[in-house]
Amino acid sequence: MTMKKIEFDGYLLVYQADDSEGRWKGSYAILKDRTEISRGSLPLAAHSEDEAAFEILTAARRHAGLPSSALPH
Repeated sequence: MTMKKIEFDGYLLVYQADDSEGRWKGSYAILKDRTEISRGSLPLAAHSEDEAAFEILTAARRHAGLPSSALPH
């Protein structure tokens, strides 16, 4: 499992996706100015790493209450 990072509009999204048990799962943290503002983990319906990343971004957006434009698509 490799942690991936995306910087956007002053936020940092750190996430990982894993399918080692035959099912995708993901976890993430959103930071603002080096302070964690949100964290989550979830099972994913993804069938690829790209789909998993999209699901994690969508969940992070909802969980943190960020506007749709705040996270990259």
